[in-house]
Amino acid sequence: MDDAEAVGAANDAFYLAFEKRDLLRMRACWRGHPDDVCIHPGWEVTRGKKIMESWRDIFATGMPMRFVISDLSIEVVGDVARVHNVENIYLGGDGEPLGRVAVTHLFQRVGRDWLLVVHHGSPIAQNELPESDEDSAYH
Repeated sequence: MDDAEAVGAANDAFYLAFEKRDLLRMRACWRGHPDDVCIHPGWEVTRGKKIMESWRDIFATGMPMRFVISDLSIEVVGDVARVHNVENIYLGGDGEPLGRVAVTHLFQRVGRDWLLVVHHGSPIAQNELPESDEDSAYH
């Protein structure tokens, strides 16, 4: 398995922990350093030990969520990797997604493992803007 595949597997492990609402699995995804950062959609910035408290609170709601990941992009530079993807979030059964979240993950290689250093989720507005004719990399 090359580095990009290993990072993809680490990203998948994060979503498995999320779907199963498994705090131990989620803890295993993170580096566990005081400088780690987690930004849930609509939340304040969470750092260090408070990250697992935030996941505990989310999991305690008992809401079964299923994620269909789209627009996946992985870049590895040395011992750091960046992942961008879109979470298409479903509650319970099938049907239309409840919402969509644009996510950036930063992973750091620690030994043989790729561990989360940053999780940043930003909600995607339901009303999409029309595509612009301008070819711009920035807004």
